[in-house]
Amino acid sequence: MVSPMIRMSLQELLELIDNIPISSIIRGSGKFTDGTNIDSPVYIQSISNHVSFRDIIQSFREFLRHNGLEEVLSKQYHNQLVEMGCSYPPGYLLFDFCLAALECDYLDSRLYLSHAFHILRLCQSFNLLLSVIVNEWLAEDSDVRQFLVLFARRSEPRNARMYLSSYGDEYKKRYEIYLQDWKSLIAAKEISDT
Repeated sequence: MVSPMIRMSLQELLELIDNIPISSIIRGSGKFTDGTNIDSPVYIQSISNHVSFRDIIQSFREFLRHNGLEEVLSKQYHNQLVEMGCSYPPGYLLFDFCLAALECDYLDSRLYLSHAFHILRLCQSFNLLLSVIVNEWLAEDSDVRQFLVLFARRSEPRNARMYLSSYGDEYKKRYEIYLQDWKSLIAAKEISDT
């Protein structure tokens, strides 16, 4: 088992995901193979240790505590989007994905993830991790939820509160769920208010 307190590089984390028994017919359709679940240990030769999907989620959460989204998103591709005139910040799609997943709206979260994968060119391994979360309905698991809240925090647009009145009650409800979960993590001293 990998200790989530051990700081790993993005590349190391992505390699761990590639070793978890996950089936995926099309991108974004990742599910555990039969007999595998979030806690199933898998021996990873490269680190000579057993790792579960939960261990990877915990390690990604630790990674996000110390790194922003820039590490996950392709800076080169983001710059190309800006040069083409796209003014939509890349984090918005990921933030919307997190809000939908935190509300356990798995259909919307799949749609946001699909758009993020194609528009932002998310790396396939990271997309696979996120797709397993929504396809296996893991958003209510406490470790997954903490990961989603921190991921939302890292991708939250600076002006997200401005959209509360523009996007209506559904967005407001999702945003309030996220804020409540964020405040709960701070109160439990799971994370600091950064």
